[in-house]
Amino acid sequence: MLGFIDETLRDGPQSLWATRMSTEDMLGATQWIDRSGFAKVCVTSGAAFETAVKFLRDDPWERLRLLRTYMPAVTIDVLMRSRNLFGWERYPDEVIELLFRCLRNSGTQWIKVFDGLNDIPSIEANFRIARRLGMKTSAMLAFSLSPIHTDEHFVQKAREVLAIGVDSISMCDASGLLTGPRTKTLLAALKAEIGGRVPIEFLAHHSMGLAHEAYREAMLAGVSAVTTASGPLANGESLPSTLDILAIADEIGLPTSLDVEAIRRTEDYFHWIAFRDKHPIQPSAEYDPLRYNSFAGHQIPGGMISNFRKQLREIGLIHRQDEVLEEASRIRIELGCPIMVTPFSQFVGVQATFNVIQGERYKTVPKELVQYVLGYYGQSPGPIDPNVVDKVLNGDSPPRIDHAAMFESRVLERFRREHGPFRSDEDLLIALFYGKEQLNSLLQEKRHFTERPTVEKPLQALVRQLAADTSLKSVKFEARGIRCAMSHA
Repeated sequence: MLGFIDETLRDGPQSLWATRMSTEDMLGATQWIDRSGFAKVCVTSGAAFETAVKFLRDDPWERLRLLRTYMPAVTIDVLMRSRNLFGWERYPDEVIELLFRCLRNSGTQWIKVFDGLNDIPSIEANFRIARRLGMKTSAMLAFSLSPIHTDEHFVQKAREVLAIGVDSISMCDASGLLTGPRTKTLLAALKAEIGGRVPIEFLAHHSMGLAHEAYREAMLAGVSAVTTASGPLANGESLPSTLDILAIADEIGLPTSLDVEAIRRTEDYFHWIAFRDKHPIQPSAEYDPLRYNSFAGHQIPGGMISNFRKQLREIGLIHRQDEVLEEASRIRIELGCPIMVTPFSQFVGVQATFNVIQGERYKTVPKELVQYVLGYYGQSPGPIDPNVVDKVLNGDSPPRIDHAAMFESRVLERFRREHGPFRSDEDLLIALFYGKEQLNSLLQEKRHFTERPTVEKPLQALVRQLAADTSLKSVKFEARGIRCAMSHA
């Protein structure tokens, strides 16, 4: 039986709506998501937590508990970015344990973890601690197109996470670069190595128009589950839609257990939210080889490229955008091919901008790139160009980061003493990740929910919206032979 993992509440809003989906809007969909039959539903991540606190003033812990309450049939899944967890630093083991304990107590059952370098030693503690707390874990292997990221690279990473002990392995292509043929060979290699010891899950974004063929090959290869999103939050920079992938599964004869009516009701609901908030619905992308080849060089996500354009335009250098992207392609290779996700896409993009604007490569180097070269973020996938190392470190030879000391350090007691007291460990974690001022603002301004919001039926919503439009004198519509009319007095 092919399973489906839903990302309507997490990846979809992050990819298409700048993560701006409120708790209230999520709760409105829970009655249908709960009935849909998903294997897991991923409900939050570091980006979603931060946006809830800083911009929406929604308590992310209350959100988790409410989603658990209103989706009792759902297995709750949460995404974790390496040791950054829900913040921007690299946190020690004791912070991982406190965060995971709070997540478990709020209803989380699965933790899936990825690292932008596929550096498994950096995230070994995530799996170990989650398992000790009785939670299930999935290791996400992040795909990239580079000389380093061969099928053997991913086979080796699978060996490493299997040795640690995980409950599933997820092959993840956030860039949308996986073609059908590459998916076929990659999953064949992974299946041969894993040998059925744990399930293999699959996730690929549809940004290059290739996700449908990649998912087809993944399903033919026998993955246990595929990851999708509701139609209004799919396509574009997001994942393919659940109903589109379900149609492919039906076509190739794979049994599933989804409730299609519930999925359609979820789509109806989010179509209304998209209309209300003026979010465009993304069409299914068409593959363009020129666009693919251009993107495959730098692999900088679309959201960051839009920021590039804005910044270059502000300083009068928009005409040099192509130079910046070409330089980013060079830097990515020189730095050992980090996968272009946060924070590594920012490192590469910022350095490329400096190099082009200043006319001298690595004349100005941000401290984060120095930390990267010194191993603060873990082991790079491939070797860093020695000439670049010399330029970044300005000819010095400082010692590499002592990860054992970093991971074993104790920070929570001192943080409580200096910034507390806190009402709860949940409040402490928000202050640790985002600062005490953000916590205080959240506590003062957050909205409270005592029950699931009432969701209007589509016809009710339509009539209410039309009635509010004073530019209309009258409206007539017909549905299944029933004619209706309304007019403003």
